Amino acid sequence: MSEELWQKYYGQPNAKYGNKAQYGMLLDINKCIGCHTCTMSCKQTWTSGPGQENMYWNSVATQPYGKYPRKNGSKNPSDWDYRFSNLYQDVPKGKFPKMWQFYLARPCNHCANPACLPACPTRSIYKNEDGIVLIDQDTCEGFQNCVKACPYDKIYYNPVTKKSQKCIFCFPLLEKGQEPQCVKTCVGKIRIFGNLMDPNSTISKMIRDPSLGVKPYDPETGLGATHRVMNTQPRRQYRPDFGTVPSVWYIPPKNVPPEEIEKYFGNAMGGLLDEPHHVAAPIKMKDV
Repeated sequence: MSEELWQKYYGQPNAKYGNKAQYGMLLDINKCIGCHTCTMSCKQTWTSGPGQENMYWNSVATQPYGKYPRKNGSKNPSDWDYRFSNLYQDVPKGKFPKMWQFYLARPCNHCANPACLPACPTRSIYKNEDGIVLIDQDTCEGFQNCVKACPYDKIYYNPVTKKSQKCIFCFPLLEKGQEPQCVKTCVGKIRIFGNLMDPNSTISKMIRDPSLGVKPYDPETGLGATHRVMNTQPRRQYRPDFGTVPSVWYIPPKNVPPEEIEKYFGNAMGGLLDEPHHVAAPIKMKDV
């Protein structure tokens, strides 16, 4: 991506929400082995309560056929049948010998321009000072407008608490100086986590300069450590055309046709829409 666009979204405080930090993640898809350790560690930590049986704040799906089967053929994402979450996984595309598939790990994107936040009629969704998108469980009334507004299908409705819930980037762990569970437990060491707005952070440097991912370890910069070696393909966001400016970045897989890569990752922010995904709210917004 261009330095101009990077500076627009990460070189200054968020123009809409004022956060002076924006924590994000970089994932090297080429290193993911599809073990689902990240998913299980997340679930054990955050989604083991009543009503959360079918919640996967972090999920890993096989592309191109990694979507969950739907109940009765429904096209509504809320009708995905999570009881058989691995059905149709690991089915490659193409013809022998040119066949391909890849694993796509997806937490909430904690977007710089989130679609869920303005869709909430109770003003329960907000970005904290670290740029993490959170849902206030005390004020959420379960209208599910956020579920409909999120183009990434990463917000869930809890039928027991009657609240919307989602990935929180493990912010309680961040406050203790720890990384998110999905980062700490990743078997393939595919993830780097940090502040995108800090030009000296490892993640900021490695997104802007892909060559740093394969250079020898430098103790002064902390870059190039053997447990965080990354491939050098251009860094991209998943479906940037939704216009939400995701804070989760990916290194696209090798050996996948370029036209297929474009379907999933676009051209970084080159495909950015003028407005984020929007769902009309029939409920009157409450005053702040």
